[in-house]
Amino acid sequence: MKKLLSILLAMTFAFCSFGVISFAAGTVDYDQPFDKGTLNSDTYRIPAILTLNDGSVLAAADMRYAHGTDSPNNIETVVAISEDGYTNWQYQTINYFDDYADNYTESGSASFIDTALVQSSATGRIFAVTDAFPSGCGYLQSQKGSGYVTVNGERYLALTDGDNSDKFSSFDYYVGDFADGFAPVYKLSTGELTSYTVDEEYRLYKDGAALYMNQVGSENVQVQQNIFYNASELCVYKTSYLWLRYSDDNGKTWSAPVILNGMVKSDSEAFLGVGPGRGVVTTVNGKERIVFTAYDNEGLFENVSTIYSDDNGATWQRGEETSWRLGIGKTSEAQIITLPDGTLRMYSRNTSKYIAYADSTDGGASWSKFKADTALESIGNCMVSFINYSKQINGKNVIIGSFVSDQMERADGVVMVGLINDDNTVDWITKYHVNEGFFAYSCLTELEDGNIGYLYEDEAAHISYAVLTLSDSGEISEINGNNSDYNGELNFFENIIKKIIEFFYMILSYFNAV
Repeated sequence: MKKLLSILLAMTFAFCSFGVISFAAGTVDYDQPFDKGTLNSDTYRIPAILTLNDGSVLAAADMRYAHGTDSPNNIETVVAISEDGYTNWQYQTINYFDDYADNYTESGSASFIDTALVQSSATGRIFAVTDAFPSGCGYLQSQKGSGYVTVNGERYLALTDGDNSDKFSSFDYYVGDFADGFAPVYKLSTGELTSYTVDEEYRLYKDGAALYMNQVGSENVQVQQNIFYNASELCVYKTSYLWLRYSDDNGKTWSAPVILNGMVKSDSEAFLGVGPGRGVVTTVNGKERIVFTAYDNEGLFENVSTIYSDDNGATWQRGEETSWRLGIGKTSEAQIITLPDGTLRMYSRNTSKYIAYADSTDGGASWSKFKADTALESIGNCMVSFINYSKQINGKNVIIGSFVSDQMERADGVVMVGLINDDNTVDWITKYHVNEGFFAYSCLTELEDGNIGYLYEDEAAHISYAVLTLSDSGEISEINGNNSDYNGELNFFENIIKKIIEFFYMILSYFNAV
């Protein structure tokens, strides 16, 4: 028996010495921030995650209750904050429309979809930009127009009687300036003050009294009218709205919403939405600039652009649209990294079989023509995540990307490590396979300890969280948390070796027990 044990041990050590399999000395716990059942929702989509200046981690997602479909439907925005990005996530629903009861699924609800996050390095202010839609509206239902009118050189949110009509010529009201939490409503044609007011969440009042309506999907429940609801006495235009909130206390509390359409959306555009995931902070002429990607469907193809602020979010400007030429088709949801010389690089989904990129040397105001990176095979038409990493490998700056690597369907998620050369080309040195099955949207962040927090959709309307580690040579592996049952893909040979070693350990455990 001792001889058998010696042989088994020798074989085990021999296999292990090949370096094919390594066993972790211990586990590191981390929680799933958007697990099924969180806040009574079984479905989550569109992950965003950001490590804040104080080392805490902010994550955001669409809370979709009992469905996985896009707007128009019942969708809210939830954020989760962890002190270190591992455990003890604390939740807030920061964007919420209550025209429809929670868990009531129907295409008539007002909704929020797709969130992007960024934090000012100078002031610490966190910005969260989300697409907002009035009742029954989504990407396909959005009408051409900003939803704003110009009065005395200023832009104001337009309103109409009753249903949120798609005939903008019938809109004869507008929301005035806010003061002490409320804004008056004026008649556009005459300029006279009406008896209506709205509060900062765009709920409607008449003669100072709140107006109410029946909540769809519930019995005997009354909710306050909101100008984004088509049952409200006054309604906004049926189009898409860029909806901004900010936090000055690391996500503990959030501002009233600010609608950006009057500053960045043209009247010739039907849909304008944010590129979900993360924004970026850069410097232009010695001033900090906050930049988000955005995309519209005005032309033959979707085209990506940016929205940016040089005054800590007080005002916003629109960057130039990028070119879809060079055979990549449309560009839409995109993420930005910073190259060592300060150039911004935007990686975008498109309709080619590779992820494409364009560069900006003016802080995101304009961009080069897109080119496909043939090292980044992908289905194309799916959101991508790219971030800068703080440590160098082989004396070169590092970027990390996450995306679908299957060129036919949303499947086979990968995380890749790239080294930036002096000429701004990138050598992609390692690829970590997340899974072989369904894979869609994802978002990466570097945690304060140098590990990588990673949210990704591994099922329809389900978001998983993993913590990855990056070795000095650029290899990626997953830290084994209690909620993680995936340790990276193994090839056929490696799986056989793993099974043999597991069998040997089982035998050894049995003999040790007896």
